[in-house]
Amino acid sequence: MVVGSAVRYTTPVPLPLEPHASLVPFAPAARREVTVFGAPVELVFVPARKARQDRATAERPAFRRSPAPRIVGDETFWRGDGHVLTPNRHPFAAHQRLLWTTERRREPDAVFWGLCGEWVERSGGAALVNGIGAAATIARCHAHLVPERLPFLAALPERPCTADLIDLPPGVALVEKDVPCCLLGVRGGSVAARADALLRLGEARLVAICNFVLQDDAAWLLPRAVETPAPDFPYALGAAELWGRWCYMDEEPFAAATSPMLERALVAAAMPKLG
Repeated sequence: MVVGSAVRYTTPVPLPLEPHASLVPFAPAARREVTVFGAPVELVFVPARKARQDRATAERPAFRRSPAPRIVGDETFWRGDGHVLTPNRHPFAAHQRLLWTTERRREPDAVFWGLCGEWVERSGGAALVNGIGAAATIARCHAHLVPERLPFLAALPERPCTADLIDLPPGVALVEKDVPCCLLGVRGGSVAARADALLRLGEARLVAICNFVLQDDAAWLLPRAVETPAPDFPYALGAAELWGRWCYMDEEPFAAATSPMLERALVAAAMPKLG
């Protein structure tokens, strides 16, 4: 059912599109291409990403002082209305930057989703969000902004989602990908309407962890069951993999990966399809 009006928000200063001198070059040691459920994905060998603090491993503690205040305080190259942009020190895409909230919180609000959606519309790229328990290494709300579009999600077949989950904002449709796991999409409408739908789906979601990819006129949600779907993918599966770029920090699993392995990993990581 479609009801109400979309959440309203203001963005007095749009996010800059041009690259900043502080952005770290993306230089994978090797690349490969395979398919996942018939759609193309890219595998990249990026050993430098091993240097990230608090990656999801068995040794990660329950608590550690967050690096977010230092990053926001020392590395910001743009600031506006409670949000900042910084480089990603361990990128998985070219000209990649991070959008942060200056407020200490974990979950996106309507303004944050709106900034991500406007970036996607203006850049022709994508915005990717992970949660703790779904590949994030820092708990404060942040998004990976990349001026690049990958073909994986668009190439997967989809159909309308008939589950009664939320009241839809005007112009928005709820869809699901025709894959053997729960992969929902919010398609169409305005940036504000999609932001509203994402907040409503956040209330409807009964699992805490999720990955998000905003690209084209859609936002995709992968609710999570398992963070690291080993042995088929030996790392925390994140929004980068959902987007279509599988990041490997070790050469042996990178070279050994096959389409069936990645398909099993995606299904193991995600929640089952809705009834």
